[in-house]
Amino acid sequence: MSMLRKSLLAASCALGLAGPAAAIHVNESFDGAWVDPSAAGNQKGLMVDYIPSANTFFFAFFTYDAAGEQLWTVGSFQPEDGLREYTVPVSVVTGGRFSEEGTPSEAPIGTALVRLGCDAIDLDFTPGEGVPLTAASYRFQPSLGLDRLTAGECSSPADQCPAGTTPEGERCALPSSIPGNLVLTAGKDYVVNGRVTVEAGGKLSIAPGVTVIGGGSATAPNFIVVKAGGQIYANGTREQPITFTGPEPVPGSWAGLVIAGRSICNDATPTQPCQFEAVPDITYGSATDPVLEDSSGVLRYVRILWAGQQIAPDEELNGLTLLAVGSGTVLEHVQVDGGLDDGFELFGGTVNGRYLVCSNMGDDCFDFDQGYRGKLQFGLGWQGSNPDQTSDSNGFETDNDSNNNDKQPRTEPMVANFTMVGRPSGTRDGMRIRRGAGGHYVNMVVTGYTRRCLNLDDAGTFALGTGTQQGERLTMTHSFMGSCTGGTFDDAAGDPYPVSAWYAAGAGNQSGDPVLDGFLPAAGSPVLEGGGVLADGFFQPTTYRGAFGPGENWTKDWTVNLPGQ
Repeated sequence: MSMLRKSLLAASCALGLAGPAAAIHVNESFDGAWVDPSAAGNQKGLMVDYIPSANTFFFAFFTYDAAGEQLWTVGSFQPEDGLREYTVPVSVVTGGRFSEEGTPSEAPIGTALVRLGCDAIDLDFTPGEGVPLTAASYRFQPSLGLDRLTAGECSSPADQCPAGTTPEGERCALPSSIPGNLVLTAGKDYVVNGRVTVEAGGKLSIAPGVTVIGGGSATAPNFIVVKAGGQIYANGTREQPITFTGPEPVPGSWAGLVIAGRSICNDATPTQPCQFEAVPDITYGSATDPVLEDSSGVLRYVRILWAGQQIAPDEELNGLTLLAVGSGTVLEHVQVDGGLDDGFELFGGTVNGRYLVCSNMGDDCFDFDQGYRGKLQFGLGWQGSNPDQTSDSNGFETDNDSNNNDKQPRTEPMVANFTMVGRPSGTRDGMRIRRGAGGHYVNMVVTGYTRRCLNLDDAGTFALGTGTQQGERLTMTHSFMGSCTGGTFDDAAGDPYPVSAWYAAGAGNQSGDPVLDGFLPAAGSPVLEGGGVLADGFFQPTTYRGAFGPGENWTKDWTVNLPGQ
């Protein structure tokens, strides 16, 4: 089955990209069944699966052999920008069944010329020498709901503003309200003037390589909000990330991106969902019927730059604000850089994420609150430089509730393999866990902050452990605390027990010099070994601590404003 999947992915990718004027962006909207309606009574079909992580278009095609038996063939390819047609080897796979043991085998039978389009995939099959099949041509059309492709979701580059947007010079201005489907095709930049709202039931799809820019006027904050029940599909690639930015490369140049969902939020009541503190008409979450697997869409290979425009007195938006966002949402390879407030702020929710970068942030990099219970692995906090940094700018700031430390559901994220590098002046703590927050942390590397590397605060947080045992709700293991200006641990005299003792009770924890080259482990670094794993299938086991293994730098080529970029 995996062989078939790989083949199909490759073929679909190849067909999807053709010349600059007619280039097609291949993404997961191609996935599913395609049919040749002209073959009535002897219908031919194509199954497609695009695998973004491998940039592979896999297809499985069925026809009939000379004996009238159904014959499945498979192929795959990796698409390239500017290329529309692909010649793909195809094979027959036999010997494997779900119902019985067997050893699958693959036999080449010829080649297929695949030409991709949003509304059709053309396939010309040429049999190999000695193969008892006939050359044939097919045109497959979307089936089983794939008609959404015809709306432009596969994103041919535009020479004019797409329907639903308004020309603004060479750019296209977004509408203030998106109640249906709006597709931002490649070839244009798009402008956010004031508040742009993706309504409940609406969907905003953004092609790889697109740039979305906050408007130049500061008379009203320029930001995008996706309401609960709405969705955003910003599905970029390493080679063509999607960028949200301001009109000027300065912190606070625009406001930011807000996504609301229907998952948990511990400030909700049986009669009232949570309200966003900066914009009270944005509501999210539920106390009685949360949708834990709610999907607000996809953010993949996305950069959010220069956010934090003031939205109310003493209130700036974060770069990315996630409000009770559910685990059905995809959050992978996302960078927030150069904002005035927090980088990633998660108010409740169960959204999971991988490969997250917070850099040059004015306030906290990763801020958890209101019962957030998602899972995160592989993250970088590079505090860098920002004129808004103060003595309250933390790497992690994890809260439950200041008035009720034991409010349920308790903030209790699961976090693995983060590297957090602060500044020797102008920041605060690498990890600040307080107000009754729990959490489960493994393979953390923290160093370079102004005050402390690790700080526990408030009675409700200390009550989750002891000086000799970490407890069930708050744990940290296989981690490495480095050197911070005010000391590694915040061992305050008035606390119930020393933070250093709680840390020492965690299996595999160490402290000292992590030996980093910038944020990457240098040769001989102690964090290149000693890794552990959280007991959850979401997490990939690693033998190292921190975000990067030996010789690895997954931030390369798609992020900005990091050392060495």
